[in-house]
Amino acid sequence: PFFGEEFQFEVPRKFRYLGIYVYDRDKHIKQDKILGKVAIKREDLATYHNKEHWFPLCPVDADSEVQGKVHLEVGLQPQVNSYQPKLTIRVIECSELTIKNGGCDPYAIVTVNYSNGKSVQKRTKVKKKTVSPYFNETFVFEPELSEPKDRDVSHYSIDGEVGEIVVGLWHASSGMGEPAAFLGEVRVTLKGLQKQPTNTTTAWYFLQPRAAKNRPSKIHNSTPPGTQPCLGSLRLKIHYTADHVFPSEMYDRLRNLLLQSVTIQPITSSAVYILGEIVSSKMEAAQPLVRVLVHHGQLVSVMRALASHEISKLTDPTTIFRGNTLVSKMMDEGMRLAGLHYLHSTLRPAMEQVFLEKKPCEIDPTRVKDAGTIQANLANLKEYVERVFTAITTSGVRCPPLMCEMFWCLRELAATHFPKNKEVRYSVISGFIFLRFFAPAILGPRLFDITTEQI
Repeated sequence: PFFGEEFQFEVPRKFRYLGIYVYDRDKHIKQDKILGKVAIKREDLATYHNKEHWFPLCPVDADSEVQGKVHLEVGLQPQVNSYQPKLTIRVIECSELTIKNGGCDPYAIVTVNYSNGKSVQKRTKVKKKTVSPYFNETFVFEPELSEPKDRDVSHYSIDGEVGEIVVGLWHASSGMGEPAAFLGEVRVTLKGLQKQPTNTTTAWYFLQPRAAKNRPSKIHNSTPPGTQPCLGSLRLKIHYTADHVFPSEMYDRLRNLLLQSVTIQPITSSAVYILGEIVSSKMEAAQPLVRVLVHHGQLVSVMRALASHEISKLTDPTTIFRGNTLVSKMMDEGMRLAGLHYLHSTLRPAMEQVFLEKKPCEIDPTRVKDAGTIQANLANLKEYVERVFTAITTSGVRCPPLMCEMFWCLRELAATHFPKNKEVRYSVISGFIFLRFFAPAILGPRLFDITTEQI
């Protein structure tokens, strides 16, 4: 399938992975099935920045879907009568565990694996209804000794040294034969550290998926042993930026310089104009500029000066504000910032009716199986267009004041520079309100949060 959809969102500062899941929609049982996922580490995102890349889909199961972390204290204490130290493990607490089946009743299983192949397990008590349990339970593992074969020999030999600690988190079953659900595990290697001086370490550990060799075996009749079925690939283009924000006072000089732009003559010597000229993308300058100017009540004044300079260079009124100039991008950002609620209240009722009815509207003869349906489809299309057009033309009283100020400013400038053209004062506004505000939202309603429906 080709999706061609774009999503823009902010991510938490301390996130670890970006995950994209691919589902199979079953309309009959109304339950989506996960086909696979792509998981990209945060530190790897810069590698794929602004590039298209094919990522293989990975299987999704209870053993791989983990999150959260566990706080452990691990101590090795030397013993008087033993070459091997005593191992102490304190399970302190966990944070942000996965919710399983609508709840989380976690407990921890602590496993110590010895070099001779033996394992010793101990477990904590179950904590009810919490994703951040506080255990504070300590487990002591004494050195394992074995009696000598020769009864006349008066010493004991060490049976094995500690090789690895495994702390697994589980969601307790609610009974009825339901097995415990895996929440994640941590593996700490201690092999070779026993001979070092007394050492106690306290740290947070991110939970990891269960090791493949320890996962429950699954029989696949169609999959040869030792092979993994191909789940396909997903092509992504990722644009990842990290903004580092300093305290507000660090920006005082820059902020004052930008706010002085409205008084600078000519406007081409102002900080706002120069900033728009030196950046590679006008939108990267427009977004922060609009927010700063709106906060200080200077957006319309600065845009009037910039727009007046741009219009003064034109001889053809039909090309007014048709390019991707700083003024155009600032208008786009200003409308988005001030008019998102207005956009939703205007288009959502009419668009929801389109999604609900799902009437066919295809009128391209090359894409219609039965040419006899074109007229009926055309009637459906006209009906929907009229609904949307009526919703837009009757929404003037709800237009946000900031947008009205920006439109009035553009209208006056157009009328002043082209006094003989009676249409330009209207086309300059419609070019923004229709072509750059309503039309993109109609073409991509999901990008503007008008709907969550699949188009």
